[in-house]
Amino acid sequence: MLKRQRHLWHSVLFVFSVLIFLMNSQMTAAQAPELKFDHNHNFQEVVDYLNAMVKAYPKLARLHTIGKSFLGKDLMVIVISNQDTGKCKDKPGYWFDGNLHASEVMGAEVCLHTIHTLLTQYGKDPAITNLVDTRTIYIMPKLNPDGSDHYLTKPDSMRSSVRPYDSDRDGLLDEDPPEDLNGDGNLTQMRVKDETGPWKTSPDDPRLLVRREEGEKGEWRTYSEGIDNDNDGRYNEDGVGGLDINRNWPSRWQQEYLQRGAGRYPLSEPETRAVAEFLLAHRNVTGVVNHHMSGNFLYIPPTNKNFNPITGEETEMAQEDAAYFDIFGQKYSEIINEQPVRKVLGRGAPPRQGAIWGVMIGWAYDHYGVFSYVPEMGSLAPFCDYNDDKRVSQEERLRWNDEELGGKIFLDWKTYDHPQLGKVEIGGFVRKLYDPKRKSYTSLMCYPSPEFDDFLAKHTKWNLYLAAQSPLVRITEAKIHKGDAGYVKIAASIQNQGFLPTNVTQQAIKNLTAKTVKVLITLEGAEMVMGKEKVDLGHLPGHTSLNPSTLQTVEWMVKTTGKGTPTATIKVVSEKGGSHSKKLKLMGK
Repeated sequence: MLKRQRHLWHSVLFVFSVLIFLMNSQMTAAQAPELKFDHNHNFQEVVDYLNAMVKAYPKLARLHTIGKSFLGKDLMVIVISNQDTGKCKDKPGYWFDGNLHASEVMGAEVCLHTIHTLLTQYGKDPAITNLVDTRTIYIMPKLNPDGSDHYLTKPDSMRSSVRPYDSDRDGLLDEDPPEDLNGDGNLTQMRVKDETGPWKTSPDDPRLLVRREEGEKGEWRTYSEGIDNDNDGRYNEDGVGGLDINRNWPSRWQQEYLQRGAGRYPLSEPETRAVAEFLLAHRNVTGVVNHHMSGNFLYIPPTNKNFNPITGEETEMAQEDAAYFDIFGQKYSEIINEQPVRKVLGRGAPPRQGAIWGVMIGWAYDHYGVFSYVPEMGSLAPFCDYNDDKRVSQEERLRWNDEELGGKIFLDWKTYDHPQLGKVEIGGFVRKLYDPKRKSYTSLMCYPSPEFDDFLAKHTKWNLYLAAQSPLVRITEAKIHKGDAGYVKIAASIQNQGFLPTNVTQQAIKNLTAKTVKVLITLEGAEMVMGKEKVDLGHLPGHTSLNPSTLQTVEWMVKTTGKGTPTATIKVVSEKGGSHSKKLKLMGK
């Protein structure tokens, strides 16, 4: 009988433990939707995926619409954080986005890969689990959904917003776009026989053109595929859109006559305004990564010198901020194939040749006060850099085309009767591949392959590394010491356990936007004798090997009133470092 009871009890315990495991595993055992990086995902595919992930991981992910695009598409941000460990805005945050520029579609893929990694590896990878428990990650894969969908569904390659724009300053909008004259679904080049032209046939391969030497007779003149719609002697110079939403941010924004594509005024575009308003409403964000796609290097803000518009003086970036930029930039190079770090040319006052102003990461650092980066991702080097010089020549591209791609990316020259130029030849390299089943294009730099998978994984690793460096304030210890006649001494040790200081940047202090760390105490059944209910700790340094001892202690003396069970709730609050609290019983065991 006793053995049967023991067996029954063990069975009950087993069932109970299984139930507890299942309850605790709800967030980690959900069925994530399949995600294949075998093409560039359009906006609807991204929306469907985000909705499916939120459904699969309801305690870890929420989806927000933060505005509407120029064409009325929802601007969507997924917020990833364990909701059981606190409110999202009470934790340090990090912002990642992609596809600000229409054709730079790799950013959206990195964002999707980062989302998939965070949610599917929660509960499996200790570092990711801790990150999702203690931080909040904001990810916007498609900052410019209108432009992205245009690039993925049309043969032309646009840069930014689809808002009609007068690119050639002739008073007309979008009146001279490229055309797919031969109807092959691609926009390539037209070449015309011309002895004064700058090109000649390559002696190494007749399909290729090379520049003629000085004094040498030319053979070809080239144009992009299309016609001169406005009869101004130029071809395809005013296609769809032209306003650059990465010139539309308030930091050093310049008028159109100084910088083309800047927009009518800062944040004039619905996409930039929605993102700025969201970030300003979420001051817990400690860093911004604005993924782009050009050349494989890392940009840091154009603010290594600060320009005073009144005096015209330029001052250096704070040394502390420059040091952090160097640390995170070196980590980028370490993780991602030794890629270099560059500073965006754009410091100082206009006019300055080659400078750019009004960029997102400039605003994120200069005004919003956080570290910000543009990974300029993507080149053909991982696929066809046969001589390992980190550059890809047209000969190497042609070899890739011939040996591995079955002729997909180079279209042989074919004659065409052009209505304005007469007999031309159309052909050359393509930049994106059309999939007739999906009715969409995929950028060559996102060509499905082990190389691309590795590229996505490495950028996700860097993204997660950055988010883990944010400040993180904690009450590491809270003690009471009971005295006579109901007197109780309370001591709390506070520490920033993150790598970055709670002000994040010195620029935020300069801007007066960095809020100090506060410690609050709430008493029940007791009254304050010595100490303050709110204590300002100032800015707490990061917890690094150079500064390992960062504890601060706050003390109070209270006296119990004899009413109820006396308690003290201590809470530390940091805008960038999150919130943390502990509740203490002041009497009894």
